[in-house]
Amino acid sequence: MIVVIISWIYIFLISITIGLGVNRALSRLIPVPAVSESGITGLCVTGITTLTVYAEVFSIFYKVGALCHILVPAAAVIIGFKMRGELGEIILNLRREIRGNRLVVLVLIVLAGAFFTSRGTFHTDTGIYHAQAIRLLEEYGVLKGLGNLQLHFAYNSAYLSLCALFTLSFILPFALHTMTGFFMVVFSVYAAFGLFGFAEHRRHGGDFARIALLIYSVTNLTGLQSPATDYGTMFFSLYILVEWISWAEEKSTGDKIRDIAEYGYLSVLSIFVVSMKLSAALLVVLAVLPAVMLVQKKMWKELVSFLLIGFLSFLPYLVRNVIISGWLFYPVAAIDLFDVVWKIPAEYMKVDSDQIKVWGRCLYDITKVDEGITTWLPVWWEERRHYEEMLIYSQFVAALLLGATAVTRAVKKELNGAVCVFYLAVVINIAMWFLTAPFIRYGLAFLLIFPLCAVGDALDVIIGKKSVILGLAALLIAVNFGSWIDNYFTDDMVFVKHYIMSGNYVTPVPFDNPQMSAMDMNGLTVYVAGLDEINSYYTCPGTCYDFMAERTELIGKDIYSGFKPKEK
Repeated sequence: MIVVIISWIYIFLISITIGLGVNRALSRLIPVPAVSESGITGLCVTGITTLTVYAEVFSIFYKVGALCHILVPAAAVIIGFKMRGELGEIILNLRREIRGNRLVVLVLIVLAGAFFTSRGTFHTDTGIYHAQAIRLLEEYGVLKGLGNLQLHFAYNSAYLSLCALFTLSFILPFALHTMTGFFMVVFSVYAAFGLFGFAEHRRHGGDFARIALLIYSVTNLTGLQSPATDYGTMFFSLYILVEWISWAEEKSTGDKIRDIAEYGYLSVLSIFVVSMKLSAALLVVLAVLPAVMLVQKKMWKELVSFLLIGFLSFLPYLVRNVIISGWLFYPVAAIDLFDVVWKIPAEYMKVDSDQIKVWGRCLYDITKVDEGITTWLPVWWEERRHYEEMLIYSQFVAALLLGATAVTRAVKKELNGAVCVFYLAVVINIAMWFLTAPFIRYGLAFLLIFPLCAVGDALDVIIGKKSVILGLAALLIAVNFGSWIDNYFTDDMVFVKHYIMSGNYVTPVPFDNPQMSAMDMNGLTVYVAGLDEINSYYTCPGTCYDFMAERTELIGKDIYSGFKPKEK
């Protein structure tokens, strides 16, 4: 736990320093949120986004190892020295703010986060490919055709580049895996602190969005030790959504430039977050609002600048996709632009894509991938647990509640355009999740935030009109969420009971290190996992599946040349 907390302090200081420098640099091109408005979390997110893009770009040309990392604190020191006055004021204000109840909340969240991050069992996908992908980035950077060695490596995620940047394995006797816990702590503190202003807010969609973020944290406490791409993506998505609706309902004053700065910033983040995982792809719908506002104000230079910054934050992801798999978006066959020797064969990709769909629909047979919704929906629903069913019920109740609230606001001419765009983005993402691969965890951020925000936004209408029907709808959603919270809170307490005596109060649990067999690939030793399908972080290159390795060969004489599919 001690090492985990120290790593968080290190990441935090670097992030806010880099974030401050980037904020000041961008202010010369576009309207940016004021530090006093975006707060410490905004600076930290700006820094994390910048560091992630940096690690992605570096991985294209070289490994994400010692050199890549050392340049980061060096840059932070330079920025910190040049902006020491502003940085000192920020830290001083932070010390003034974190007192009393806020200090207690901060300590509790940090201790809980450190406990869960430092121990436990890793997510299944971490054993299959997360840990190995991080190690490969540290040792080689991005390798051509790596997805041929194991198709999971083609699930390119910017989040893994960020995790590789902060394993510090080049200097420590173990590899850190504390980034998911860091996300949980930073965003949970952000949400909890925001709730202190509940009584001052006229509308409470933002407050209930904060509650959704905290529920997501409780839901995933037992997975914080894993550098899982789902968790990183959902935490980041929740931050964007919470900040968006909070600004729209609590902070917007009608100043178009300030609104453009905030919504434009969040729109850039919504483009960036797609590089973490495609499950958040339609969050980019948010970008419609600032684009329209910029056109209305005829701020053409700023519009181009926002578009360019968003594109540049996403470009390394696209380049890495092509290098790893030969496809612009893997596993999407619709966009086929490249003909390179390392390209994953379309038939392999189709099987992989079909597996994602049928497993998400609980069919587990790729021959059923074309089954209609009337066939797979009953099967999918049958496999839902009670607390998951309650969460799904809440989506329909929320739609009715939100519709009634919207009609009331429309009659009074009080509809908020930014709030409407918020709900549009959430609903579209839920629809995409359901129609593609409806694993609950793939869309959990949206499934949590939609019903809760609907309740929060309806509160003033319920109280003002004394509406019993709307009140009962809000109560029903609260009861449904009680089932979800009870299930995961119980899991968390069982975890504490099981692991409280397991040690790890100084150093975190190491990555799994299972026995792996070796095979020869054109003179290169490739390690293959056993029946447990756990791909060790400590031996690389490794694959969980020998049949994938056997249909793959080196492009040249060594690993740096990359991998290609064997000719049939």
